[in-house]
Amino acid sequence: MSMLFIESSLNELYRSAVAAFPNTRKRQHATHTVEITNLVWTPFLGMKTLMVKGLAQNEGKEYNCHMVFKNVLYHPVRDVHGLIEIRDVTGTQYLLERLSLENTDVLVRCTCPDFYWRGVHFNKLDTSLFGRDRKKYEALYDPGSANPQEMPILCKHLMKIAKGLAESNIVE
Repeated sequence: MSMLFIESSLNELYRSAVAAFPNTRKRQHATHTVEITNLVWTPFLGMKTLMVKGLAQNEGKEYNCHMVFKNVLYHPVRDVHGLIEIRDVTGTQYLLERLSLENTDVLVRCTCPDFYWRGVHFNKLDTSLFGRDRKKYEALYDPGSANPQEMPILCKHLMKIAKGLAESNIVE
């Protein structure tokens, strides 16, 4: 019997994070405090993926964020209307079709404590984690409280990058 692995889109992860913590005053309500100071694009044409690395700053701290978009459609020339252009760190130009917030599968990771303690393990179970899993965290004072619904999430830093990608029309 084969297993079918289905990753999540940015919209699905956003909705999951909101559903997992419906009463929070942080995360989706605190993205305005986050500043994305650097974005690096790394296209992998043969793998049809695009890695976006971001540096997020807030409250005097810096966090490394990663998003890996799957099934990216690259084009060698402007042969289709509406292609977007990105440049990697060397300045090389790449043309690709706009990514979908709803339909493009993505892998995510952030070095912030919120994602580390509440997201890593459950994003791994959802197959939306970029990188290695960690043991499920259990708070000593209140076991199961870190992510009581056991749902994959986006932290506010990943949410801020997703918002920026949408505002710049990289994703729609």
